[in-house]
Amino acid sequence: MSDIITSELMEKVRRIELRTRRIVNNRTIGAWHASFKGQGVEFAEVREYQEGDDIRAIDANVSARFDHPFIKLFTEEREQNVFLLVDRSASHRFASTKVPKDELVAEIAAVLAFSATMNKDRVGLMIHTDKEELHLSPGRGHRHVLRIIRELIAFETGSRKTNLGVAIEHLLATTLRKSIVFIIGDLLTPGFEKPLRALARKHEVIVLHLTDPLERELPKLPPFVSLAVQDLEDDTFTTVASKHATSLADRVKAEHSQIAKSCRRCGADYVSLDTNTDYLPAIVGLFDRRMSRR
Repeated sequence: MSDIITSELMEKVRRIELRTRRIVNNRTIGAWHASFKGQGVEFAEVREYQEGDDIRAIDANVSARFDHPFIKLFTEEREQNVFLLVDRSASHRFASTKVPKDELVAEIAAVLAFSATMNKDRVGLMIHTDKEELHLSPGRGHRHVLRIIRELIAFETGSRKTNLGVAIEHLLATTLRKSIVFIIGDLLTPGFEKPLRALARKHEVIVLHLTDPLERELPKLPPFVSLAVQDLEDDTFTTVASKHATSLADRVKAEHSQIAKSCRRCGADYVSLDTNTDYLPAIVGLFDRRMSRR
């Protein structure tokens, strides 16, 4: 039985690897490089001064030695830390579409991880529920990314609940070097604004908010028919009548709008993703916005 499970797991990993590497090679690697600049510059070499060069770059010592001006050349210090902070609470097993949230999250994370590692950046992973469940230190290379994909698909969490604020506080306590932090989840968790603001002061933060169509709007029901809705995180049931469907959809829309405003107010980029829609245009759009800001 375990051999069958392992075989199925590796097939999933392989499928995600092939799809996401194709996406990265065709669409995201150049945009990643332009969107996420290195943290500084380092000296590369000197060359003779040419008309139009910045005189502030003249190397006085070398120029004096050769009796004509030379300038210093610098290259961008490219290597960066990237952290994927991923929610794996029970709500991510929900799906009204073909692919549940947790599998889609694994694919999105794989695109980001391959984009980063092909740019020679280091990628780390934290899986959380209402506590830290798994922490992989930043690493680089193909095998490291495959491990990230495997953990995102197969890791068994100890809790079904969620608390993004606690996860952010753990990341703040353990990640000292400035990093690019992707927060990926459905954000069905209150009270994360204060730690998110603290995180955005130290790191570059991008929030990828993943929702399912059925979470935003109930299916059309006949008059006077009620629907029992189960919360996967605590097993409670709520009965929703057809007459409340419109007001519920309006409330969810307002909540999502407030989440987006809160994330931006805290200093984080915000991207809304839908399980029923291709995520790639939204990711590429994020890169485009970051490039235009730079």
